[in-house]
Amino acid sequence: MTDDELEAACIRSPFEIRHSYSWTAEVYSFGKCFREAARYPKMFPLYVYSDHGAALHSNLFPHELNNGCSVHFTWHPDKVEKNPASKKKLIHIEHPWISYRRLKGFRRADSTSGTLVFYTHTVPGVKLEGCGGDEYFDQLRALPPEFHPVVLCLHMHDIKSGLYKTLRRHGFPIVTAGNTSADNFVDNFYKLVSRFSYASSQEWGSQLAYCVELGIPYFLLGRVPRLINLSHTEMPLGMVDEYQDDNHRRYMETARQLFSYPSVSLTREKTDFIENILGMRSGVKPADLGGIIWGEFFRNWRKWYLVPQAILLTAARVVFSGTLEKIYRWRMRNN
Repeated sequence: MTDDELEAACIRSPFEIRHSYSWTAEVYSFGKCFREAARYPKMFPLYVYSDHGAALHSNLFPHELNNGCSVHFTWHPDKVEKNPASKKKLIHIEHPWISYRRLKGFRRADSTSGTLVFYTHTVPGVKLEGCGGDEYFDQLRALPPEFHPVVLCLHMHDIKSGLYKTLRRHGFPIVTAGNTSADNFVDNFYKLVSRFSYASSQEWGSQLAYCVELGIPYFLLGRVPRLINLSHTEMPLGMVDEYQDDNHRRYMETARQLFSYPSVSLTREKTDFIENILGMRSGVKPADLGGIIWGEFFRNWRKWYLVPQAILLTAARVVFSGTLEKIYRWRMRNN
């Protein structure tokens, strides 16, 4: 993708209705998938919280404990058991992308090639160490011919920050799945990854689980990056511990053992691990999910003011963005 294509892909349409009441249940197209399963209108905010991505830790972060929702959807196999004292009602469900993928028929392309490398993405307020060095890119170049061409996939944050321009010097093509808050993010992701024979990263990320579930061999390569928290409010300042607790350590060590290069081909052990992480053994059916989501909507009737608020904000955003575009075009004509 060209620079202009990368930047355009990360711009969210002003016409999308945006809800911030339960952001974790909306981001990465989770909200789109939940609404599809529950037959729940886009104009209604979700009054449930959820896990953020397909992570290996089983603890709850402050934002997961301190929000206005009573229900928390989790696909982690241990999160319900590990948080018995939580005031939230934790419900173990299948990851929303899985049923959506099946419904829309996303699968690996019949003809694939190359390796899609998910570059470790930055987080606002957090510094990464161990990324971007020549050593890692030399390892990618040294992969056997069957893994080439190698293509870098960058997170929205790294497109908007301009990091992609720095990475251009390594000579690899760069792509992105776009804006993580956009409704079509999940569709973009599957359309992108389905074209590749392999996928890779330096460390565990949600994309590893999604790729393996789709049937794409995935491998970990390179030094594990370290995180230094400069200002993020959900973590202690300074060097961030690699593991949240012993349970997190156990899952992470298992993941590294299973997926570290040169172990590439998919095995039953690998897919079992991923299916467990994605909650694919949950007994909650889509019909049950819809009942829970609608139940929370009616239970939170005092917060229905969020519905017209979201619609009005969307209308204002459309008008404002249109006005800015007209001003820009006028200035271009008169310069």
